[in-house]
Amino acid sequence: MSEENRVVVIGSGPPGATAASRLARAGVDVLLLEAGTEADAHGLTVRLRGVTVGKSGTELHEREGVLKTGDPTAELFEALAPGGLSNHWSCAVPRFAPEDFADAARAGVEQTWPLGYAELAPWYDSVEPLLHVAGSNADYEQLPAGRVRHLRRLGDDWTPIARRARDEGRTVVAMPYAYGDDTTFTRSGTPFNSFVRLIKPEMGRGKLSVRFGARAARLEWSTTQRRVVGVTFRDRVAGGEQRVSCRAVVVAGGALNSAQILLESTSADFPNGLGNQHGVVGRYLHDHPVGKVMIDVARPMTMVPPAYLTRLELARSKVPLYAAAAMQWSSTKDLARSVLARTPGKLGQLGFSVFGTMAPTRENFVALDQSFRQADGSPGLQLHVRRPPESVVALEETRDHIMSLLAETGWEPKQSLWKLEPIGRSNHYAGTCRMHASPEYGVVDAVGRVHGVPNVIVADSSVFTTNPEKNPVLTSMALAARASDRLANDLKSGDL
Repeated sequence: MSEENRVVVIGSGPPGATAASRLARAGVDVLLLEAGTEADAHGLTVRLRGVTVGKSGTELHEREGVLKTGDPTAELFEALAPGGLSNHWSCAVPRFAPEDFADAARAGVEQTWPLGYAELAPWYDSVEPLLHVAGSNADYEQLPAGRVRHLRRLGDDWTPIARRARDEGRTVVAMPYAYGDDTTFTRSGTPFNSFVRLIKPEMGRGKLSVRFGARAARLEWSTTQRRVVGVTFRDRVAGGEQRVSCRAVVVAGGALNSAQILLESTSADFPNGLGNQHGVVGRYLHDHPVGKVMIDVARPMTMVPPAYLTRLELARSKVPLYAAAAMQWSSTKDLARSVLARTPGKLGQLGFSVFGTMAPTRENFVALDQSFRQADGSPGLQLHVRRPPESVVALEETRDHIMSLLAETGWEPKQSLWKLEPIGRSNHYAGTCRMHASPEYGVVDAVGRVHGVPNVIVADSSVFTTNPEKNPVLTSMALAARASDRLANDLKSGDL
């Protein structure tokens, strides 16, 4: 591998794996730095026609060295294993909708994305085949149709509920899932582990190599060349720091790690961190607030495929950037319960995870905490995040709407549980290297390039300008595909 032309990709989660595999297939030499070791790469998932019949995997741990100066109950999990948090992903893959970008724009210039759904749609089309999506092929305002491999439709008992919901400004549809209907035997904790599915097939083709146990520390900026020329990483196996040269870098460590890497990358030109001329790196941190509700109904109701209740349509949504949607539970344990109850695939108790939003603000942030050092020498993090009251209102309104829809269609619902989860429980942190046309409000431009640093792109949920109530994985992969293809073209043309 030629160091002169090498692109270093940091992180093998879904967006990093997407970028690395696409760059390699474009003929670019790629070195992937993965903080996890090969020993961490263990797990097994067995699925028969979309039903998980056996599963084992890595455990999810809270990160050490986190100083919580906002909500003291906030959580920050990490998965130091190949594939990152895709080892623990539910595999839901809804697209962001045109209304999500319009909602951001109505919130003002600070929240406006530098691209819209039309620009992102071809990249959704590009990455969805990798995910073997099972779901609906109907196109709705709040949930655009994706490229599905297996068509799914809700059980007939959902039809009157879906009809009523449409009259009241919501859509009820089968939730799209990666590998949702496939029969698979996967050596990972989920049916889609990005390292297993995207990186491993490329490793034997000569353009992509992996350095395990390499936790990226900082990027080296050259004042004379006006670009990043190297990456320093901490070796988790041998100890100490090492450096690799590069022509360009893709940072895809996740919303917290990507911000940390840029903040640690100080130089005479960037004394406060790479791309941090306006103090935006680490700011605008946001999460998906989550509530869990369980509802008893008068008679058993279908749970396969699980239903998805979208956010309220934009025309009826009162407060910009505050919305919530609900995902029905449909686990292997629930299926076993339905069999024991002699109503296979149906239960008299429904469970939903209600995912909401929070408006990004500079007041929520992640920063370096130099008073703490991890075992590998990396600094701790200051996590300052609070859930705004509008988030709770959106969650409760969606919970109540589920109850009213069930009541209006004859299911006689009775709520048996309502629980607000701590901040961070969804593992959907975003926004710390946000995308914006202006460096005053964002760290990267419309194609993911760090403002003022043309050979560094950020490719994960940290670039989200806002974070709609949908699972972020598919959109982060689409943005990573778009950014890495542009990077490959720039490298070939000599623009970099």
